[in-house]
Amino acid sequence: MAVIHIDGTTVEVDSSDNLLQACLSLGIDVPYFCYHPALGSVGSCRQCAVKQYQNKEDMEAGRGRLVMSCMVAPGDDMYISVTDDEAKAFRKSMVELLMTNHPHDCPTCEEGGHCHLQDMTYMSGHSRRRYRFTKRTHHNQELGPFIAHEMNRCIACYRCVRFYKDYAGGEDLGVYGSNNRVYFGRDKDGQFESEFSGNLTEVCPTGVFTDKTHSERYNRKWDMQYAPSICHGCSAGCNTSPGERYGELRRIENRYNGEVNRYFLCDRGRFGYGYVNRDDRPTQALERINDKHVKINIDYALDETIKRIKDKKVIGIGSPRASLETNFALKNLVGFNNFSTGLNHQQQALVNKCIEVLSTEGIYNPSMTDIESYDAVLVLGEDITQTSSRVALSVRQAAKNEGLKMAAALQTQPWLAEPVKRIAQDALSPVYVIDVTQTKLEDISKVSVVATPEDITKLGFKVAEEIAHFSDDLAKIAHPQDSKQQDASADANIDGMQSLAQQIAYDLIQADKPLVISGTGLSSVALIEAAAQITQALTQKRTAIQATEQHQVDVHNEKVRAAEQQAQTDQPDEDQELSAKPEKPDTGTNKEAQDDVERKPAEKLELKEVNDSYHAQAGIYLTVPDANSMGVCMLGGQSVEELLASDFDVVIVAENQLTDAIDANKLTQLLADKTVIALDHQLLDWHKDVDIVLPAASFAEADGTLISAEGRAQRFFQVYDNNYYHPMSSIKEGWRWLHAVHSSLEGREVDWTQLDDVINALIATHPKLAGIKGAAPEADYRITGLKIARQPRRYSGRTAMRAPISVHEPMQPKDLDTGLTFSMEGYSGKQTPSSMIPFANAAGWNSPQAWNKYQDKVGGHLKNGDPGVRLFDQLERLATRQYVAPEATASTMTDMQQGQAKLVPIYNIYASSMMVSRSPIVAEQLPVAAWRIGIDDAKNWNIGAGDYLAIEIDKQQITLPVQLVGYLAEGCIGYPVGQVSIVHPSLPASVRKVDAPVTMMGDMADDRLLTNKDAGNSFDDNRAMQATVAPTTTQEV
Repeated sequence: MAVIHIDGTTVEVDSSDNLLQACLSLGIDVPYFCYHPALGSVGSCRQCAVKQYQNKEDMEAGRGRLVMSCMVAPGDDMYISVTDDEAKAFRKSMVELLMTNHPHDCPTCEEGGHCHLQDMTYMSGHSRRRYRFTKRTHHNQELGPFIAHEMNRCIACYRCVRFYKDYAGGEDLGVYGSNNRVYFGRDKDGQFESEFSGNLTEVCPTGVFTDKTHSERYNRKWDMQYAPSICHGCSAGCNTSPGERYGELRRIENRYNGEVNRYFLCDRGRFGYGYVNRDDRPTQALERINDKHVKINIDYALDETIKRIKDKKVIGIGSPRASLETNFALKNLVGFNNFSTGLNHQQQALVNKCIEVLSTEGIYNPSMTDIESYDAVLVLGEDITQTSSRVALSVRQAAKNEGLKMAAALQTQPWLAEPVKRIAQDALSPVYVIDVTQTKLEDISKVSVVATPEDITKLGFKVAEEIAHFSDDLAKIAHPQDSKQQDASADANIDGMQSLAQQIAYDLIQADKPLVISGTGLSSVALIEAAAQITQALTQKRTAIQATEQHQVDVHNEKVRAAEQQAQTDQPDEDQELSAKPEKPDTGTNKEAQDDVERKPAEKLELKEVNDSYHAQAGIYLTVPDANSMGVCMLGGQSVEELLASDFDVVIVAENQLTDAIDANKLTQLLADKTVIALDHQLLDWHKDVDIVLPAASFAEADGTLISAEGRAQRFFQVYDNNYYHPMSSIKEGWRWLHAVHSSLEGREVDWTQLDDVINALIATHPKLAGIKGAAPEADYRITGLKIARQPRRYSGRTAMRAPISVHEPMQPKDLDTGLTFSMEGYSGKQTPSSMIPFANAAGWNSPQAWNKYQDKVGGHLKNGDPGVRLFDQLERLATRQYVAPEATASTMTDMQQGQAKLVPIYNIYASSMMVSRSPIVAEQLPVAAWRIGIDDAKNWNIGAGDYLAIEIDKQQITLPVQLVGYLAEGCIGYPVGQVSIVHPSLPASVRKVDAPVTMMGDMADDRLLTNKDAGNSFDDNRAMQATVAPTTTQEV
């Protein structure tokens, strides 16, 4: 800590921060553009200028110098002034320069941008232009359907390239210079390749990059209503702020959580909300009459549902996409023994294995923010860039820790972005990526290997064995290369896998904080066990190493103290002896010869300390498929096949795409002659045979709880009430529908009126989930804490280009109890916990940087705590167990001659998510469904790009074109998860080469596979048209 003096006020600040960060954390408004807590400082905008003085006398005399506060570390007894006239004039002049190109009627706020420039002009007092500088115009680029580009707003703060290239690892955004102007964009028009491009809309402080989906209609951001929510795109549990206008979602913004996503979201979470606004959503209940669905009113729907299930054997199928409360309400209605999690046996076994591992004694699963602090990472059999992208972004930051260590050794602060970058050069912490295909993490990985799922599992257990065999003394653990040179004869007996296992084990044991990441992506329980075994072996060995080091340090320090004590005791006697001896006569000794004799220097004994940075605890992070996979499995239930095989008359299905869990043809057979009631917010393919469809609320219209892969229970809140804009709508939260039916069947009054009531009932019967009650304040805080949205008088922000768009504004809700009590204007009072504030707002701050006001320290946690409760930290821990590698069996490989195929899953961030791929804007990004084959295998099998293969598996035949990829597990064929209906890829499969199909049959041959306009990029040109016209054929065999 350092004591500094700011404008006469003495304060204590963290000396590891920069001066700007310290001021912001104290609540002192210092203007800034280029600084970002996650990106560091470069000092390019010159807007954070303050005056620094040598001492108090200089401050009183006004003798000081202007410094950029983002580039200065606070030192003890430092004197600075933020309000100094010279500093204020400089900042005001700089804003005027930066605003040179900014249009008068800039519609950034209407385009979905975040104009931090508005904040800075207000703070600096700049209110009129003198046009002292030359205005330059730039060409704007077409950057695809997500991002709009307006280069004339640019102030050259370099934030965009620092985030996109340095932080997120993107390669297609750069800065280009010509004479005295700079340009930020791509080298040519086209969509950004990075899955984090949407963050540019919030990283850019002046609206150069804006959210194109937001501005399809006239829509100022202060007209929108926001609520705290949780991303439903994957299991990472990122915090979001969905914004609504006129009864439809208009955008999703990042919501700060210091332990989870902090400042950034992936594009799937940011842009994949379009399914909420689909025109074909069921807004009224539907009944199937004469094979057609007919709309019915809410009362009739309830009566008809009750009539059909009364005195019948009823079962319920939940969903990993539905909230915990909706799943519990269904389980409560049908009986605990008649409920399914909505997962098939294999899927449920995988998630249950993850829960078992994370509940085990000695296992620690870090949050996404924690992941950034690890300095050695093993990604084992999971393409996190596609299945859980935000986790991959954290791994990218973990790779930079080696560079930060090098900078720290040279006493360079970690927030000095460019100096740290120059010191680190290409130095990265070791990241090992082992998967069935090449991933986007290859650029930061020390070693990237593609292998079959069986070989990946085998490698995992070998790594665990190598770790267990290490010495308990870290100094005695030799580098694998050194040990090979010492024993060349043994080297011949070590295969490539063993050698790689040794290298991985060495780096993990030598690291200060090692991390293992795996998951359910390859549908292998053994793989998850291998990751757990590595983690347990690491923790046990590192604990032993720490104990050995402690013992060595204690022995050494005892020896030093004994020597010091001896020296103090002997010293007086020696002095007396020296004084008593007479001088000796000169004996003619050759002193020069004596000086030439080499003498061993005396060992300087010093006290040692234990290396505090070496952590005994290793971390493990396991990804699961859906937003609430953990929650529904912790709630408990049977698998889908098991439940459907039982005796039943009626099945109620809540928000589940059943064909993801069970083959469509098999499902049709099982549901024949049964009454089927679906509760959903989408009309899915299998719903055509459903008897009654009850319209459920999506995450935008409901409250609920999700449990992320981390085991963090988090609450999402209703953004708007659909009934306000659509009085005829019957959309209700899933648990409300189910409880109304249950109450009527039992002849009692409805007693679940708020989400709190459902939660109380849930934890009464499921005590291990009791922690979810603390995930958010009680429901009534929304009424007492946040009143109706404020509507300030502001000009419309319309420009000539936007003039034709209607600005008609219907009456806004005035009911204080409505879900619309959240506002983009945010909340600056003290009643509501800051962790529940949807959109932070503070006087003078209109941009996302207003979150600074709600953090206990800039870039840290929220003042009143980050949202969510880590359930695994509260559960009773299971005893540690040793996992054993599965017995080696003959691995099936693809053999075109024999006609047998081995399939491995290939994930795509958009196509592999059923809900996200239903969003129209995302549908444009979906790749053409194709089999992936490695180039070497394709040569061996005589297959070219664009050739068609027919693969028969689980009594269905699927025909797709072939796409060649550089690296894929040898002897394997990759199938596009989410684009073909392969439920059990491990089943025997046959393959044959066929001619291109000319007709399309089956459920999977839908229009979304024809939307890719860039098919020529994937296949050679003469095949491109063929692939687009008839990409897939699925038929029952």
